[in-house]
Amino acid sequence: MTPSAPARRAAAWLLAAFLAPTPLAAFDAADLDRLLATKHCFDCDLTDADLGEADLRDVYMTNADMSRATLIGADLANGYLRFTTSSEADFTGANLENVNLESATLTGAVLAQAQLRDASLINASLSGADLSGATLAGANLTRTNLRNALLTGADLTGANLTSTVLTGTDLTDATLTGATIARTSLTSAILCRTTMPDGTADSSGCP
Repeated sequence: MTPSAPARRAAAWLLAAFLAPTPLAAFDAADLDRLLATKHCFDCDLTDADLGEADLRDVYMTNADMSRATLIGADLANGYLRFTTSSEADFTGANLENVNLESATLTGAVLAQAQLRDASLINASLSGADLSGATLAGANLTRTNLRNALLTGADLTGANLTSTVLTGTDLTDATLTGATIARTSLTSAILCRTTMPDGTADSSGCP
């Protein structure tokens, strides 16, 4: 008896599922083990790695790829992460206080509620990143690309925003008291209940 059309389709689907390659972890297991054991890693492949709640204080990494990695609640205080790539990584609630992220790529990364006090983000790219509720007090954001980033409720007290790109950046409820904004334009940023460097409130961009 010839199988019906639905039966043939079901058989084809099952065969395709059986033959489909099994997804493999994108990160290099040896690189991950070395990082956790020594807190040193150069040119590491940590894409999609799970480093949630990891103790990485004083970590030393450069040219590492942590794209799409999970670092929720991780402690990377005082770390050296220059030239690393963490596109679309999740740093929600992570401790990045006094971390060196100069020239790092964090495009589309999530840093909501993260602690970035006194961090150095010179020349870093955070285009489209979510920094809502993040603490960036005293951070150095010179020439940082924050285009279309979300900084709602962020604390930028005393931050250095010299030549920072803020096109389309949402600064609703953000605090910029005492921040340096030399050669930085706020005309293309979203200002709503935003505390400006001089302490005044700007709600010109509120709906």
